[in-house]
Amino acid sequence: MRFTTPAIALMILLALPATGSADAISDCNGDQPATVIQGCSQIIDGGKASDEALAIAYFNRGNAYDDSGDHDGAIADYTAAIKLKPDFADSYFNRGFAYEDKQDYDSAIADYTALIKLSPDYAKAYYGRGRANEAKGDLKQALVDYQQAARLAPGNGTVLKKIAEVQQKLDQ
Repeated sequence: MRFTTPAIALMILLALPATGSADAISDCNGDQPATVIQGCSQIIDGGKASDEALAIAYFNRGNAYDDSGDHDGAIADYTAAIKLKPDFADSYFNRGFAYEDKQDYDSAIADYTALIKLSPDYAKAYYGRGRANEAKGDLKQALVDYQQAARLAPGNGTVLKKIAEVQQKLDQ
């Protein structure tokens, strides 16, 4: 499950006083990938947006690319967002997820690890890293990551199920 930042529309409106059309802003915050790509591209290419606004536009466009199955385009945009805003945690998470979709588990693990360094209490980062480690076949590390996710998000049924599944595989 990729992460979408709540209130991005408000943030982008506040951060883009001189970027041009309200239509581009609205489109960049839409729910149709082609429209989002077009609106965000107008903001990115407009040359008037602040770094914060550009990071959000790259993030939104990355989500739209990912929704369209263009994982390479998504990764490129999440990378651009991170370059503009190195503490943009959700960009690391979504880029890790896009790497997982490409079965590039080492890169996914690197992004989740970077995210954990930024936000040590981000349970989804441990869960994502656990998923990537499990896919790689590193069940012991996957179990450690899932257990940490469970400590940070107690009672999460999905995490508890993964712990049981991995533990069963390790016991065999």
